[in-house]
Amino acid sequence: MMNSLKALRSTLPLLGVVCLLWTTGAALSGGQQAENPAVQREDRARAAGPTKISIPDATVLDQNGRKLRFYTDLVKGKTIAVNFIFTTCTTICPPMTANFAKVQKTMMARGQKDFYLISVSVDPENDTPAKLKAYAEMFQAKPGWTFVTGTRTELQPIWQAFSVYSGGAKQDHAPTVVIGNDARHSWTYASGLTSANKLVAVIESIQESQNASKTPAPGDKENPAVPEAGPGSPRQ
Repeated sequence: MMNSLKALRSTLPLLGVVCLLWTTGAALSGGQQAENPAVQREDRARAAGPTKISIPDATVLDQNGRKLRFYTDLVKGKTIAVNFIFTTCTTICPPMTANFAKVQKTMMARGQKDFYLISVSVDPENDTPAKLKAYAEMFQAKPGWTFVTGTRTELQPIWQAFSVYSGGAKQDHAPTVVIGNDARHSWTYASGLTSANKLVAVIESIQESQNASKTPAPGDKENPAVPEAGPGSPRQ
């Protein structure tokens, strides 16, 4: 019972932030998506609150041309935020990427280093590591922010795992940020067009929830060890 109450206490602040994010994000992104039925279908299919995702360990390339395993090297054991972009996009990608830049700058200014940003290309045929590196430099990306490309075959399972892009026309990807902590297996979807401060708020809520889950509530004694009765010990 105490474990259930503790889990509920750690989840309530996060749910409040999620509701705020989606209310604001819907207002910001509605105009961009109104003319794109494919994006609207994917938006309806996504969960607005915490959900579980099976993340593939696909082989990818970062903006420096390094070969990485997506889950093992970029996700495992980390608090991350993921968005989906392509470098020639002129509509939703620049503001989403600018938001990530503001998120990184804000978190670093607050001394928060235990988080990572990932931008996954939805146009791997054109988004080479060199183009992603130039794009990252344009937004002054710092270490801890990885831009990902690769072959369509390798990236397709990643797009599908996060349910933000079906692999069709690159313009059909949703303006979504997926934020979560791998250790908790819980992921939250938010609009990538909401303010950077609101994205920071949900990242910090996830970090706080993670810390709360590690700290027993006052008076909560979880499975106290019962010493075995030795020779001559009184039996209860």
